[in-house]
Amino acid sequence: MEIHSDFKHRWEEALKHIRETIGDQDTYRRWIKSIVPLSCEKNNVLLGVADEFTAEWIKTNFEEIIVSSLKIVTEKICRIKYEAGHLPVCDELAAGAGIKSQDLAHKADAVCDRSNGCYNFTSFVVGPENRIAYAAAMGMVDTKSSALSANPLFIYGGSGLGKTHLIQAVANEVKNKKNGMKTEYLSCEDLLNQYVDAIRTNRHYSFRNRFRKVNYLMIDDIHFLSKTTQLQEEFFNTFNSLYNENNKIILTSDKRPSEIHGLESRLVSRFSSGLTVEIEPFGEETRLAILRKKQEKQQIKFNDDILAFIAKNIYSDVRVLEGALFRLVVYSSIDNCKMTVDLANRILNDYLEQQSAKRVNIEAVQKAVAEFYDLRVSDLTGRNRSSNIAVPRMVSMYLSRKFTEHSLPKIGEAFSKNHATVLHAFRKIEKDRLKSEKVNREISQIERKLQAV
Repeated sequence: MEIHSDFKHRWEEALKHIRETIGDQDTYRRWIKSIVPLSCEKNNVLLGVADEFTAEWIKTNFEEIIVSSLKIVTEKICRIKYEAGHLPVCDELAAGAGIKSQDLAHKADAVCDRSNGCYNFTSFVVGPENRIAYAAAMGMVDTKSSALSANPLFIYGGSGLGKTHLIQAVANEVKNKKNGMKTEYLSCEDLLNQYVDAIRTNRHYSFRNRFRKVNYLMIDDIHFLSKTTQLQEEFFNTFNSLYNENNKIILTSDKRPSEIHGLESRLVSRFSSGLTVEIEPFGEETRLAILRKKQEKQQIKFNDDILAFIAKNIYSDVRVLEGALFRLVVYSSIDNCKMTVDLANRILNDYLEQQSAKRVNIEAVQKAVAEFYDLRVSDLTGRNRSSNIAVPRMVSMYLSRKFTEHSLPKIGEAFSKNHATVLHAFRKIEKDRLKSEKVNREISQIERKLQAV
Protein backbone atom coordinates (compact mmCIF):
# COMPACT_ATOMS: atom_id res chain seq x y z
CA MET A 1 0.00 0.00 0.00
CA GLU A 2 1.37 3.37 -0.96
CA ILE A 3 1.52 5.82 1.91
CA HIS A 4 0.46 9.41 1.28
CA SER A 5 3.60 11.54 1.59
CA ASP A 6 1.91 14.16 3.79
CA PHE A 7 0.73 11.53 6.27
CA LYS A 8 4.13 9.85 6.25
CA HIS A 9 5.74 13.19 7.11
CA ARG A 10 3.26 13.84 9.91
CA TRP A 11 3.77 10.33 11.27
CA GLU A 12 7.53 10.90 11.41
CA GLU A 13 6.88 14.12 13.34
CA ALA A 14 4.53 12.31 15.69
CA LEU A 15 7.19 9.64 16.30
CA LYS A 16 9.48 12.29 17.81
CA HIS A 17 6.84 13.14 20.42
CA ILE A 18 6.04 9.48 21.04
CA ARG A 19 9.70 8.62 21.55
CA GLU A 20 10.17 11.52 23.95
CA THR A 21 7.06 10.58 25.94
CA ILE A 22 7.97 6.91 26.26
CA GLY A 23 11.57 7.65 27.15
CA ASP A 24 12.87 4.08 27.15
CA GLN A 25 14.52 3.54 23.75
CA ASP A 26 14.26 -0.24 23.81
CA THR A 27 10.51 -0.05 24.44
CA TYR A 28 10.14 2.52 21.67
CA ARG A 29 12.13 0.42 19.21
CA ARG A 30 10.31 -2.80 20.00
CA TRP A 31 6.73 -1.51 19.91
CA ILE A 32 6.53 1.83 18.13
CA LYS A 33 9.31 1.85 15.55
CA SER A 34 7.90 -1.33 14.06
CA ILE A 35 4.55 0.31 13.24
CA VAL A 36 3.87 0.87 9.54
CA PRO A 37 1.73 3.99 8.87
CA LEU A 38 -0.82 2.99 6.22
CA SER A 39 -3.39 5.72 5.74
CA CYS A 40 -5.10 8.73 7.22
CA GLU A 41 -8.57 9.67 6.00
CA LYS A 42 -10.15 12.54 7.85
CA ASN A 43 -9.67 11.57 11.51
CA ASN A 44 -9.23 7.84 10.90
CA VAL A 45 -5.66 6.54 11.05
CA LEU A 46 -4.77 3.01 9.95
CA LEU A 47 -1.54 1.55 11.32
CA GLY A 48 0.09 -1.69 10.18
CA VAL A 49 1.43 -4.11 12.79
CA ALA A 50 2.88 -7.61 12.73
CA ASP A 51 -0.01 -9.51 14.32
CA GLU A 52 -3.13 -9.26 16.48
CA PHE A 53 -1.09 -9.71 19.64
CA THR A 54 1.02 -6.63 18.82
CA ALA A 55 -2.12 -4.65 17.98
CA GLU A 56 -3.66 -5.55 21.34
CA TRP A 57 -0.52 -4.59 23.24
CA ILE A 58 -0.05 -1.25 21.47
CA LYS A 59 -3.72 -0.39 21.90
CA THR A 60 -3.63 -1.14 25.62
CA ASN A 61 -0.31 0.49 26.48
CA PHE A 62 0.52 3.17 23.90
CA GLU A 63 -2.62 4.27 22.05
CA GLU A 64 -3.20 7.30 24.29
CA ILE A 65 0.36 8.46 23.63
CA ILE A 66 -0.06 7.93 19.88
CA VAL A 67 -3.34 9.85 19.79
CA SER A 68 -1.86 12.72 21.83
CA SER A 69 1.22 12.92 19.61
CA LEU A 70 -0.84 12.87 16.41
CA LYS A 71 -3.01 15.63 17.82
CA ILE A 72 0.08 17.81 18.24
CA VAL A 73 1.10 17.46 14.58
CA THR A 74 -2.34 17.23 12.95
CA GLU A 75 -4.39 19.34 15.37
CA LYS A 76 -7.03 16.61 15.24
CA ILE A 77 -8.15 13.88 17.62
CA CYS A 78 -7.55 10.74 15.58
CA ARG A 79 -9.23 7.35 15.82
CA ILE A 80 -6.72 4.54 15.51
CA LYS A 81 -7.29 1.21 13.78
CA TYR A 82 -4.74 -1.56 13.32
CA GLU A 83 -4.13 -3.97 10.45
CA ALA A 84 -2.13 -7.15 11.10
CA GLY A 85 0.21 -8.81 8.64
CA HIS A 86 2.77 -6.04 8.06
CA LEU A 87 6.46 -6.82 8.42
CA PRO A 88 7.85 -4.75 11.29
CA VAL A 89 10.52 -2.22 10.47
CA CYS A 90 12.97 -3.86 12.87
CA ASP A 91 12.66 -7.21 11.04
CA GLU A 92 13.06 -5.50 7.66
CA LEU A 93 16.27 -3.91 8.89
CA ALA A 94 17.50 -7.23 10.22
CA ALA A 95 16.82 -8.91 6.90
CA GLY A 96 18.52 -6.08 5.01
CA ALA A 97 21.56 -6.37 7.20
CA GLY A 98 21.79 -10.11 6.60
CA ILE A 99 20.88 -11.06 10.17
CA LYS A 100 19.53 -14.61 10.37
CA SER A 101 16.65 -15.70 12.55
CA GLN A 102 18.93 -17.91 14.64
CA ASP A 103 21.04 -14.84 15.42
CA LEU A 104 17.93 -13.09 16.69
CA ALA A 105 17.15 -16.16 18.76
CA HIS A 106 20.63 -16.14 20.25
CA LYS A 107 20.27 -12.47 21.12
CA ALA A 108 16.98 -13.17 22.90
CA ASP A 109 18.49 -16.09 24.81
CA ALA A 110 21.43 -13.99 25.90
CA VAL A 111 19.28 -11.52 27.82
CA CYS A 112 17.04 -14.08 29.50
CA ASP A 113 18.82 -14.88 32.75
CA ARG A 114 19.53 -11.51 34.35
CA SER A 115 20.00 -12.57 37.94
CA ASN A 116 22.40 -10.37 39.89
CA GLY A 117 25.16 -12.34 41.65
CA CYS A 118 25.14 -9.81 44.52
CA TYR A 119 21.65 -10.94 45.48
CA ASN A 120 22.00 -13.86 47.86
CA PHE A 121 20.50 -15.06 51.12
CA THR A 122 23.49 -13.89 53.15
CA SER A 123 23.06 -10.25 52.13
CA PHE A 124 19.29 -10.30 52.74
CA VAL A 125 18.25 -8.59 55.97
CA VAL A 126 15.57 -10.61 57.74
CA GLY A 127 12.97 -8.89 59.92
CA PRO A 128 9.44 -9.63 61.12
CA GLU A 129 8.07 -8.10 57.92
CA ASN A 130 9.80 -10.59 55.58
CA ARG A 131 10.85 -13.61 57.64
CA ILE A 132 8.17 -15.94 56.26
CA ALA A 133 8.98 -14.97 52.67
CA TYR A 134 12.68 -15.52 53.42
CA ALA A 135 12.06 -18.97 54.93
CA ALA A 136 9.81 -19.94 52.03
CA ALA A 137 12.42 -18.88 49.48
CA MET A 138 15.07 -20.88 51.33
CA GLY A 139 12.70 -23.85 51.32
CA MET A 140 12.52 -23.76 47.54
CA VAL A 141 16.24 -24.58 47.45
CA ASP A 142 16.49 -26.95 50.41
CA THR A 143 13.10 -28.64 50.64
CA LYS A 144 14.24 -31.10 53.34
CA SER A 145 15.02 -28.39 55.89
CA SER A 146 11.94 -26.22 55.57
CA ALA A 147 8.34 -26.79 56.57
CA LEU A 148 7.44 -23.89 54.31
CA SER A 149 8.47 -25.62 51.11
CA ALA A 150 5.65 -25.14 48.61
CA ASN A 151 5.08 -24.98 44.91
CA PRO A 152 4.39 -22.49 43.49
CA LEU A 153 5.77 -19.78 45.77
CA PHE A 154 4.08 -16.41 45.25
CA ILE A 155 5.71 -13.41 46.99
CA TYR A 156 3.96 -10.06 46.91
CA GLY A 157 4.42 -6.60 48.42
CA GLY A 158 5.24 -3.00 47.61
CA SER A 159 8.14 -1.76 45.50
CA GLY A 160 11.62 -1.85 47.00
CA LEU A 161 10.89 -4.34 49.79
CA GLY A 162 13.19 -7.13 48.57
CA LYS A 163 11.03 -9.37 46.38
CA THR A 164 13.55 -9.26 43.53
CA HIS A 165 16.42 -9.86 45.97
CA LEU A 166 14.76 -13.03 47.27
CA ILE A 167 13.81 -14.50 43.92
CA GLN A 168 17.30 -13.86 42.52
CA ALA A 169 18.84 -15.32 45.67
CA VAL A 170 17.04 -18.56 44.85
CA ALA A 171 18.33 -18.42 41.27
CA ASN A 172 21.92 -17.90 42.41
CA GLU A 173 21.70 -20.54 45.14
CA VAL A 174 20.45 -23.15 42.67
CA LYS A 175 23.22 -22.30 40.20
CA ASN A 176 25.91 -22.56 42.86
CA LYS A 177 24.74 -25.68 44.71
CA LYS A 178 22.54 -27.79 42.46
CA ASN A 179 24.64 -29.08 39.59
CA GLY A 180 22.66 -29.97 36.52
CA MET A 181 19.59 -28.01 37.57
CA LYS A 182 18.37 -25.66 34.86
CA THR A 183 17.05 -22.27 35.94
CA GLU A 184 15.38 -19.40 34.17
CA TYR A 185 15.01 -16.06 35.92
CA LEU A 186 13.58 -13.01 34.14
CA SER A 187 11.05 -10.25 34.57
CA CYS A 188 7.57 -10.61 33.15
CA GLU A 189 8.37 -7.77 30.76
CA ASP A 190 11.37 -9.70 29.44
CA LEU A 191 9.19 -12.79 29.10
CA LEU A 192 6.69 -10.79 27.08
CA ASN A 193 9.39 -9.30 24.83
CA GLN A 194 10.85 -12.73 24.14
CA TYR A 195 7.40 -14.10 23.36
CA VAL A 196 6.84 -11.31 20.84
CA ASP A 197 10.26 -11.92 19.26
CA ALA A 198 9.49 -15.64 19.04
CA ILE A 199 6.26 -14.93 17.16
CA ARG A 200 7.94 -12.50 14.79
CA THR A 201 10.79 -14.86 13.98
CA ASN A 202 8.67 -18.03 13.81
CA ARG A 203 10.34 -19.51 16.90
CA HIS A 204 7.22 -20.21 18.92
CA TYR A 205 8.10 -23.87 19.43
CA SER A 206 11.61 -22.96 20.57
CA PHE A 207 10.19 -20.45 23.06
CA ARG A 208 7.73 -22.98 24.42
CA ASN A 209 10.32 -25.74 24.67
CA ARG A 210 12.79 -23.46 26.44
CA PHE A 211 10.58 -22.57 29.38
CA ARG A 212 9.02 -25.99 29.79
CA LYS A 213 12.36 -27.77 30.17
CA VAL A 214 13.59 -26.01 33.31
CA ASN A 215 13.78 -27.15 36.92
CA TYR A 216 13.23 -23.67 38.29
CA LEU A 217 11.20 -20.95 36.59
CA MET A 218 11.33 -17.55 38.34
CA ILE A 219 9.32 -14.62 37.03
CA ASP A 220 9.50 -11.14 38.56
CA ASP A 221 6.51 -8.75 38.46
CA ILE A 222 4.10 -11.38 37.15
CA HIS A 223 1.22 -8.86 37.44
CA PHE A 224 2.29 -7.51 34.03
CA LEU A 225 0.92 -10.75 32.61
CA SER A 226 -2.56 -9.25 33.00
CA LYS A 227 -1.91 -6.90 30.09
CA THR A 228 -2.14 -9.60 27.42
CA THR A 229 -4.52 -12.52 27.07
CA GLN A 230 -2.37 -14.30 24.51
CA LEU A 231 0.63 -14.64 26.80
CA GLN A 232 -1.66 -15.66 29.67
CA GLU A 233 -2.75 -18.66 27.60
CA GLU A 234 0.87 -19.58 26.87
CA PHE A 235 1.93 -19.17 30.49
CA PHE A 236 -1.03 -21.20 31.77
CA ASN A 237 0.10 -24.18 29.71
CA THR A 238 3.75 -23.67 30.69
CA PHE A 239 2.77 -23.49 34.37
CA ASN A 240 0.82 -26.74 34.14
CA SER A 241 3.64 -28.50 32.32
CA LEU A 242 6.21 -27.52 34.95
CA TYR A 243 3.92 -28.16 37.90
CA ASN A 244 2.98 -31.63 36.71
CA GLU A 245 6.67 -32.50 36.45
CA ASN A 246 7.24 -31.19 40.01
CA ASN A 247 9.50 -28.40 38.78
CA LYS A 248 9.66 -25.26 40.92
CA ILE A 249 7.85 -22.03 40.10
CA ILE A 250 8.49 -18.76 41.96
CA LEU A 251 6.59 -15.60 41.16
CA THR A 252 6.62 -12.05 42.55
CA SER A 253 4.05 -9.31 42.26
CA ASP A 254 3.03 -6.01 43.80
CA LYS A 255 -0.29 -7.57 44.88
CA ARG A 256 -1.76 -10.97 45.72
CA PRO A 257 -3.12 -13.07 42.79
CA SER A 258 -6.79 -12.30 43.47
CA GLU A 259 -6.06 -8.55 43.34
CA ILE A 260 -4.41 -8.55 39.90
CA HIS A 261 -7.01 -6.96 37.67
CA GLY A 262 -7.25 -8.64 34.28
CA LEU A 263 -5.63 -11.91 35.33
CA GLU A 264 -7.66 -14.95 34.24
CA SER A 265 -9.37 -16.79 37.08
CA ARG A 266 -7.65 -20.07 36.19
CA LEU A 267 -4.26 -18.38 36.62
CA VAL A 268 -5.38 -16.81 39.90
CA SER A 269 -6.25 -20.33 41.03
CA ARG A 270 -2.89 -21.75 39.91
CA PHE A 271 -0.87 -18.95 41.50
CA SER A 272 -2.75 -19.32 44.80
CA SER A 273 -2.44 -23.12 44.93
CA GLY A 274 0.93 -23.13 46.68
CA LEU A 275 2.20 -20.67 49.27
CA THR A 276 1.33 -16.97 48.99
CA VAL A 277 3.33 -14.70 51.31
CA GLU A 278 3.49 -10.94 51.74
CA ILE A 279 6.51 -8.77 52.47
CA GLU A 280 5.18 -5.91 54.55
CA PRO A 281 6.60 -2.37 54.71
CA PHE A 282 9.59 -2.24 57.04
CA GLY A 283 9.38 -1.02 60.60
CA GLU A 284 12.04 1.23 62.09
CA GLU A 285 14.09 -1.63 63.56
CA THR A 286 14.33 -3.45 60.24
CA ARG A 287 15.21 -0.22 58.43
CA LEU A 288 18.05 0.28 60.92
CA ALA A 289 19.28 -3.28 60.34
CA ILE A 290 19.20 -2.69 56.57
CA LEU A 291 21.28 0.48 56.93
CA ARG A 292 23.84 -1.36 59.06
CA LYS A 293 24.09 -4.03 56.39
CA LYS A 294 24.36 -1.50 53.56
CA GLN A 295 27.23 0.39 55.14
CA GLU A 296 29.36 -2.74 55.61
CA LYS A 297 30.76 -2.23 52.10
CA GLN A 298 31.39 1.48 52.61
CA GLN A 299 34.79 2.71 53.73
CA ILE A 300 33.16 5.47 55.73
CA LYS A 301 31.12 4.15 58.66
CA PHE A 302 28.56 6.08 60.71
CA ASN A 303 27.57 5.44 64.30
CA ASP A 304 24.11 4.20 65.22
CA ASP A 305 22.88 7.72 66.03
CA ILE A 306 23.18 8.67 62.37
CA LEU A 307 21.71 5.41 61.10
CA ALA A 308 18.85 5.61 63.61
CA PHE A 309 18.09 9.15 62.42
CA ILE A 310 17.78 7.91 58.83
CA ALA A 311 15.72 4.87 59.85
CA LYS A 312 13.30 6.98 61.88
CA ASN A 313 12.74 9.72 59.35
CA ILE A 314 12.95 7.91 56.01
CA TYR A 315 10.44 5.10 55.89
CA SER A 316 10.31 4.44 52.15
CA ASP A 317 11.76 1.41 50.42
CA VAL A 318 15.30 0.07 50.51
CA ARG A 319 16.39 2.11 47.49
CA VAL A 320 15.53 5.41 49.17
CA LEU A 321 17.24 4.35 52.40
CA GLU A 322 20.35 3.37 50.45
CA GLY A 323 20.29 6.65 48.51
CA ALA A 324 20.13 8.68 51.71
CA LEU A 325 23.00 6.72 53.24
CA PHE A 326 25.12 7.07 50.12
CA ARG A 327 24.58 10.84 50.05
CA LEU A 328 25.97 11.12 53.57
CA VAL A 329 28.93 8.93 52.60
CA VAL A 330 29.72 11.13 49.58
CA TYR A 331 29.38 14.32 51.62
CA SER A 332 31.68 12.99 54.35
CA SER A 333 34.21 11.81 51.77
CA ILE A 334 34.37 15.15 49.94
CA ASP A 335 34.42 17.43 52.99
CA ASN A 336 36.30 15.03 55.26
CA CYS A 337 34.03 15.98 58.15
CA LYS A 338 32.56 14.15 61.12
CA MET A 339 28.91 13.40 60.54
CA THR A 340 26.44 14.55 63.18
CA VAL A 341 22.67 14.25 63.38
CA ASP A 342 22.26 18.00 62.81
CA LEU A 343 24.49 17.87 59.75
CA ALA A 344 22.68 14.79 58.41
CA ASN A 345 19.41 16.63 58.90
CA ARG A 346 20.62 19.49 56.68
CA ILE A 347 22.16 17.24 54.01
CA LEU A 348 19.02 15.09 53.75
CA ASN A 349 16.60 18.00 53.89
CA ASP A 350 15.00 17.25 50.51
CA TYR A 351 14.60 13.57 51.42
CA LEU A 352 12.91 14.54 54.66
CA GLU A 353 10.61 17.01 52.90
CA GLN A 354 9.53 14.33 50.43
CA GLN A 355 8.83 11.93 53.28
CA SER A 356 6.89 14.60 55.15
CA ALA A 357 4.79 15.32 52.06
CA LYS A 358 3.98 11.62 51.78
CA ARG A 359 2.97 11.25 55.42
CA VAL A 360 -0.51 9.88 55.68
CA ASN A 361 -3.02 12.08 57.50
CA ILE A 362 -6.31 11.13 59.14
CA GLU A 363 -8.33 12.47 56.20
CA ALA A 364 -6.43 10.19 53.78
CA VAL A 365 -7.12 7.20 56.04
CA GLN A 366 -10.82 8.02 56.26
CA LYS A 367 -11.06 8.39 52.50
CA ALA A 368 -9.21 5.11 51.78
CA VAL A 369 -11.33 3.14 54.27
CA ALA A 370 -14.59 4.69 53.02
CA GLU A 371 -13.71 3.81 49.41
CA PHE A 372 -12.75 0.25 50.32
CA TYR A 373 -16.01 -0.43 52.19
CA ASP A 374 -18.12 1.59 49.75
CA LEU A 375 -19.11 4.16 52.37
CA ARG A 376 -19.02 7.92 52.72
CA VAL A 377 -16.48 9.61 54.99
CA SER A 378 -19.42 11.14 56.86
CA ASP A 379 -20.54 7.59 57.73
CA LEU A 380 -17.25 7.01 59.54
CA THR A 381 -17.37 10.30 61.43
CA GLY A 382 -21.09 10.11 62.24
CA ARG A 383 -22.97 8.38 65.07
CA ASN A 384 -24.37 5.39 63.16
CA ARG A 385 -23.52 2.25 65.17
CA SER A 386 -24.64 -0.43 62.69
CA SER A 387 -22.01 -3.13 62.19
CA ASN A 388 -21.43 -2.32 58.51
CA ILE A 389 -20.21 1.12 59.64
CA ALA A 390 -18.88 0.43 63.15
CA VAL A 391 -16.21 -2.00 61.95
CA PRO A 392 -14.86 0.27 59.16
CA ARG A 393 -14.84 3.12 61.71
CA MET A 394 -12.65 1.05 64.04
CA VAL A 395 -10.41 0.17 61.11
CA SER A 396 -10.06 3.90 60.37
CA MET A 397 -9.08 4.62 63.96
CA TYR A 398 -6.61 1.72 63.95
CA LEU A 399 -4.93 2.90 60.74
CA SER A 400 -4.95 6.53 61.89
CA ARG A 401 -2.97 5.56 64.96
CA LYS A 402 -0.64 3.31 62.96
CA PHE A 403 0.06 5.69 60.07
CA THR A 404 -0.09 9.15 61.67
CA GLU A 405 1.67 10.80 64.58
CA HIS A 406 -1.50 12.20 66.08
CA SER A 407 -2.38 11.55 69.71
CA LEU A 408 -5.32 9.39 70.74
CA PRO A 409 -7.45 12.46 71.68
CA LYS A 410 -6.67 14.08 68.30
CA ILE A 411 -7.71 10.93 66.42
CA GLY A 412 -10.82 10.66 68.57
CA GLU A 413 -11.71 14.25 67.74
CA ALA A 414 -11.64 13.41 64.02
CA PHE A 415 -14.24 10.69 64.62
CA SER A 416 -16.27 12.54 67.31
CA LYS A 417 -15.09 9.96 69.86
CA ASN A 418 -12.93 10.04 72.99
CA HIS A 419 -9.40 8.68 73.30
CA ALA A 420 -10.56 5.52 75.13
CA THR A 421 -12.74 4.56 72.16
CA VAL A 422 -9.77 4.96 69.81
CA LEU A 423 -7.56 2.81 72.03
CA HIS A 424 -10.27 0.13 72.24
CA ALA A 425 -10.65 0.16 68.43
CA PHE A 426 -6.89 -0.15 67.92
CA ARG A 427 -6.55 -3.12 70.27
CA LYS A 428 -9.61 -4.88 68.86
CA ILE A 429 -8.53 -4.58 65.23
CA GLU A 430 -5.00 -5.65 66.17
CA LYS A 431 -6.42 -8.85 67.71
CA ASP A 432 -8.85 -9.40 64.84
CA ARG A 433 -5.96 -9.29 62.34
CA LEU A 434 -4.27 -12.12 64.19
CA LYS A 435 -7.43 -14.24 64.41
CA SER A 436 -8.96 -13.64 60.98
CA GLU A 437 -7.16 -14.03 57.65
CA LYS A 438 -10.04 -12.17 55.96
CA VAL A 439 -9.72 -9.14 58.25
CA ASN A 440 -5.95 -9.12 57.89
CA ARG A 441 -6.19 -9.34 54.10
CA GLU A 442 -8.69 -6.47 53.88
CA ILE A 443 -6.63 -4.17 56.09
CA SER A 444 -3.45 -5.09 54.21
CA GLN A 445 -5.11 -3.96 50.98
CA ILE A 446 -5.99 -0.58 52.52
CA GLU A 447 -2.47 -0.24 53.93
CA ARG A 448 -0.88 -0.82 50.54
CA LYS A 449 -3.13 1.86 49.05
CA LEU A 450 -2.11 4.31 51.77
CA GLN A 451 1.56 3.51 51.31
CA ALA A 452 1.27 4.19 47.58
CA VAL A 453 0.01 7.74 48.18
